[in-house]
Amino acid sequence: MALRDLLSDALKSTQPGNERRLATLREIQTAIDAHEGATDADIQAIISRIIAEREQKAATFSAAGQTEMAKTERGEIDALRVFLRSAAPQAAAPVKKAKPAAMAEPPKTGGPLFSRTQMIIAGAAVGILAIVAILYFFVFNSGSDNEITLANAQNTAIQLYKDDRTLGSPTARITMLEYAAPSCPHCAHFDETVFPLIKQNYIDTGKVFYIFRTFPLNPSDGAAEAIARCLPADKYFWFIDLLFRNQKTWDPEYGITDVRGGLIQVARIAGMAVEKVDQCIADKNEQDRINQVAQDGETKYNIQGTPTFIINGEVMQAEEATWPTLQAKFNSLLSKH
Repeated sequence: MALRDLLSDALKSTQPGNERRLATLREIQTAIDAHEGATDADIQAIISRIIAEREQKAATFSAAGQTEMAKTERGEIDALRVFLRSAAPQAAAPVKKAKPAAMAEPPKTGGPLFSRTQMIIAGAAVGILAIVAILYFFVFNSGSDNEITLANAQNTAIQLYKDDRTLGSPTARITMLEYAAPSCPHCAHFDETVFPLIKQNYIDTGKVFYIFRTFPLNPSDGAAEAIARCLPADKYFWFIDLLFRNQKTWDPEYGITDVRGGLIQVARIAGMAVEKVDQCIADKNEQDRINQVAQDGETKYNIQGTPTFIINGEVMQAEEATWPTLQAKFNSLLSKH
């Protein structure tokens, strides 16, 4: 169904008392009417621009301590994203019914270059330690075709897949699973500001085993993840960091209409040719895997937004993902043993 028709249906089905939602939909309608002959691609770009503007507004409210207003604003942002997903093309890893969640702090576009791979210096890629062989030969017991049981029995509340990307020791007393989307600004903010502290203090010291899974919020996330999976496993986290730090280059929420072109720009930093990028995005098996990961996240953990964390089986939402909260959580778990 065309986006104009979906918008019309949404306006008709919204209850008269829901003035804020009606105002949001009317804002979209006004913007579309001002763009004569707008195609679905034009309308998607208009909505993405409105989302970006509202993200900034929500961040301003949060910074001013107006949490309720920020929460309300993010509710409308979620609704806009759901609207976009309802008409998303199905060619590149179709999207599951997820709603992005809010972070306590606004996303940053600059800041330190510390990352999951410890550091990117002057644009040079720093690879992570190749742990895949160790995982397979020393610490796992085989499960089903795509499932592995963690050797540490206390962590079996989180099922590990053989194609998961991980950091740290799988025998750690704490297992932390993160569901994130490459296009999610809150995920990028967490990656830049909180994760380096977790890695330094808990992952690198053998206290936390970390698992990362992509949970697509829109087709561009599926394409980004497919490209990342075409790289060697020890370059995966480095490339995810590149995607986070270059969201304004390829993320449609920043008004980017040529998502493929933007992703190609990022992939070139990793030395990937255009033909290879297109081949990776078109990989049907990879699309199926991405969608299965998202479906499992919904089924097992009721994932409703990104980032979402599962720590030793307990689900924690994005607003809980502050350094003080996570530090207290880790220390509490470690003190029980």
